[in-house]
Amino acid sequence: MRRLAQALKAEGLTGVRVTTPHYLGILAPSDGIPSNASFRAGYNTKLFPAMLQFHRDTGSPFMVNPYPYFSYRPETLNYALFRPNSGIYDPATKLNYTSMLDAQMDAIYTAMKKLGYGDVDIAVGEAGWPTQAEPGQIGVGVQEARDFNEGMIRVCSSGKGTPLMPN
Repeated sequence: MRRLAQALKAEGLTGVRVTTPHYLGILAPSDGIPSNASFRAGYNTKLFPAMLQFHRDTGSPFMVNPYPYFSYRPETLNYALFRPNSGIYDPATKLNYTSMLDAQMDAIYTAMKKLGYGDVDIAVGEAGWPTQAEPGQIGVGVQEARDFNEGMIRVCSSGKGTPLMPN
């Protein structure tokens, strides 16, 4: 990433920011409470400190591909699809989450902040919901994909951040 950024700069393309997307498997297994999140062992000491420093130095965002689909369970389907739900409560921050996407983004932020990089911007590269799956799989279909995509559009066009990062 550093060499690519240097090559772009050498060509006068200073407005192009360099980043790379990450899936949420970079987080250590947890209970789904954002304030308990951290990066997996190895990532937190060997990979991400240097990468996050690059993002800080260049002003480029840390990009993630959050897919609530990969984390939902039948009892959390409404939470994952932006439908009305009671949410989850984070006792450390005293925040309530009614969107799995918000919780995932705040988990990434928390993991970054634990490494001292809470000032680095986070960007979403891609997200989505499948329209088909194995026969009998709960929560996968055209209506669920529509609900997820409409929820994403609402979130993205609202101008609001997440409970932990409201700006």
